[in-house]
Formats: sequence, structure tokens, C-alpha cells
Amino acid sequence: MKKIQSILGLLLIIMALFPIANLSRAQDPIQARVIPQLLNVRDVPGPNSTVIGQYPSGTVVNVQGREDQADNGGLWVYVAPVAGDLTGWVLIDYLEFQPGVNLDAVPLTNATGKGSSTPTNTTTSPTDPGTTTAPTGAAAGTTIGQVNFRGGPGTNYPILRQLGRGTTFTPNGRTSQWYRAVIDGQEGWLFYQLVRVTGDVNSLPVIEVAPPATNGNTTTPSTNTSAPAAPSNIVSNIGARARQIYVRGQQLGNRRDVFSKVGDSVTASPLFLNPVGSGGLRLESYGYLQPVVDFFSVTGARTGNSFNNESLAARGGWTTYDVLNPELAVPGVCQIGETPLACEYRVVKPSVALIMFGSNDTAWVDSASYRANLQTIVQTSIDMGVIPVLSTIPDQLGSGVNRVAEFNNIIRSVARSNNIPLWDYWQSLQSLPNYGLSGDGLHPSFDPTQETGIFTADGLRYGFNMRNLTALIVLDAIWRKALY
Repeated sequence: MKKIQSILGLLLIIMALFPIANLSRAQDPIQARVIPQLLNVRDVPGPNSTVIGQYPSGTVVNVQGREDQADNGGLWVYVAPVAGDLTGWVLIDYLEFQPGVNLDAVPLTNATGKGSSTPTNTTTSPTDPGTTTAPTGAAAGTTIGQVNFRGGPGTNYPILRQLGRGTTFTPNGRTSQWYRAVIDGQEGWLFYQLVRVTGDVNSLPVIEVAPPATNGNTTTPSTNTSAPAAPSNIVSNIGARARQIYVRGQQLGNRRDVFSKVGDSVTASPLFLNPVGSGGLRLESYGYLQPVVDFFSVTGARTGNSFNNESLAARGGWTTYDVLNPELAVPGVCQIGETPLACEYRVVKPSVALIMFGSNDTAWVDSASYRANLQTIVQTSIDMGVIPVLSTIPDQLGSGVNRVAEFNNIIRSVARSNNIPLWDYWQSLQSLPNYGLSGDGLHPSFDPTQETGIFTADGLRYGFNMRNLTALIVLDAIWRKALY
């Protein structure tokens, strides 16, 4: 008996010194996979910082920290590869995470990646200018994107200014869909879907606000009749060649009333054409486009109709290399060795493809390689009986070396040499505010409180609205001239 007691005592001592692994194991690190062919790794967060190396596509990294700047070209994270020793900062847009990952669990980290720049358990001093400190349990908010700070709770109130992602505020009132706050001494309102508010929201007073005065004018302040319309020469090169490709596609079993979307984040974004296929379309003075919308809305593409379908050949961060890389094809849907482009065409069987690549290629792909890749994309489309529509890319502001003109000339040249349709999206943006770009200088702008399928004069001041309108103009022209 004494021997058993001695053994039990020894076991208790061992357990005290060496806790059970499952109880003591640290939380599993958040991991992500690199999307583009090569991803720049930088010494500090920001698009103008020094590149210290690159990760190839498919690299798995542990996300060790993040910075939460309001305006730094996007959200940057500090990562370390699972296999390798190159650590540094990368833009989160080019990483693929598992569904349900909570990035708020990643600690805020300083520029060196070696410590918290803003400890989450530290209260900001009330005397720190430009900041507010909420009492324990009180509501506190942060913007989760670029947000219009308005003079009242509604889109018919004037925009006081725009706030970048990560702007903190303390709400002091609310309506059913808006929060009131004072930021830098200025009082205004924020739309609830574009902010994250924690704490006791129900304690905020409900504010009754009178509608804005119109001075006898029934037109709301958001209407701007001087906003630019789509240029008349938005699409070209729809001739006999497009018709020949379509006829061959019909012989191969392609579907006349289905189109595909092929490209990077600007194409994969739910802001692109999804509202058209999901009931968010307001054609206004462009009612003549309703028949082509009806035509492409009936038949299911794969996950939806052609407008809101999730494309197998469009993903954020992609270049012309990626859409031709079989390793990036969706497993279980695409065949072994099949490129994402060929997979999309085989599964969806479209008659037309809207194609836009180049914004990511400008960062590292040389002109000859870009042209060759674009030609391969075009030839694959033609071989599979799909009319390829090449789109020019938008401008890039504040990104250092600007190669947009160079790449747009290549796009126009490839379209011309193959005698296929050209969609000059770049041209349609030239008269828009900030050339139709959002605050990051890369992606098209949009009004976060409205659908991007609204073609009012005010709506068409935004890059994504103009992209959706011109896409319908292109589809309408092809439908009438080639798909008969």
C-alpha cells in the first residue's frame, strides 16, 4: 500500500512540473497562404517601404502581428514563413485565410515586428489630442473601411469629409442605421455597416433628426447633374472575328446567355456586377440596357447568374501568371493540371469573358512576359470558343513607378492584333473625381452607403459604378453585334 502511495505521490509531482500538453499548449498560430506568383516582403508596413525579399505563391506563413494605420494603402501584417527565415510585412489583400479567422486576435505590432505599438490593455490618456477614451462598458467604435462622415444620418446629407480605415471614435447617439460621433471637434454621422462598435450600444440615446433643408429645391444634395456619363467609345473591335469565335463556341456546347468574369480583386470584388444580378440595379437614364440584363440573368452560370456568379478565374492579388497556374485552380471543381482559366470556361461554358489583368502585374512583371501571358489568355479563350473582351486598367496614384500607360498600350495592342473586343475602362474614369479611385489610389471608388449598380449622376462619380455601367454597355454591344 505504501508503495502505491509513493508511486501516486511521484506522479503528482511529475504532473505539477510538466503540465499536460493539451492544457498548456499555446493557441495555434493564425496561418495564411500567399496568393500571387510572388509577394513582396517589406521591412516596415507601407507601399513605399523597402522590399527585403519575396514569397512564392503557396507559401504558408504564420501571422504574428498587424498594424492598424488609418491610411497606409491597406492593412499590413507581420509574417514569418512556416518553412524559411524571411520575416517581414506584407499586405493582407494578398493572403488567403481559412474561413472564420478572427484577425482582431492578432496583436498590434510596431514597425519592426518586435512588440506591441498599441497594447490592447492600455487606456489612452484623456489629454492625448485627437483621441477619446471610453469608460469601461461604454460604446467605442472603429471604421472598417473608407467611410463618408456626413452631416446627418442619411446619404442625402452632405459629406463633411472621408475617414480612413481604422479611425477610432466614441459614438454619442444613434438611429436605426447610423451612429453620431465627434471626431477632431467635428460632429457627424457614420453608417453602421462600415464601423465596428463594441460596448453598451443600447445605452446610446436615439436621436431624432429633421431632414435637410432643400431651400425650395426638391433635388437632394446627393444629386449632381454635372457628373460625367460613360464615353461613347467605351467598346471597339466587335467585328467578324468575334462572331466567328461565338459560332465555334456554340459548336463546342457553350451557352449563348452566359458570360464569365476573369481578373484580379477589381473583378472578384462583390462590388463588380453582383448588384446587377441581385436586385440592386437602377438604370435611370440607361433603360435601354434592361434587355441585355434580362438576357444574361436567366441562366445559372455556376453559383448564380452571370452577374453574381463566383468566378473560378478571378481572385484578389492575381496576375496574368496566376490565372494560368494549375496549382491555383480550385480543388474538387477543376481537373488535375487544369488552369483556373480553362476550368472556368469548361465548367461555366460561357460565350463571352470580361477580362482585366495588369494592376498587380505592373509591380514586377516585365512587358514581354505580360504581353505573352495576355496572349495566352486570349488564345485559350478563342480555342474554347469564348469571346475574350480585354479591359484597360485604372490609374495608380502614389505608387511610385507608374506603368499603367505602358500596360494599357499592351492591352490595346493585343486586342487589335487578335481583332477582339476592347473595353476602355481607363478612358471612362478620366473625368471622375480622383480618376475614379478610392483612397488607396489603386481600387475603384464607391459610395459605401449605396449599391454600385445605381447609375444616377451622383452614383456615376464613383469608379465601381462606372465599371458596372460600362460593363453593361460592352455586353449590350457584343450581344447585338455578335451573339445573334
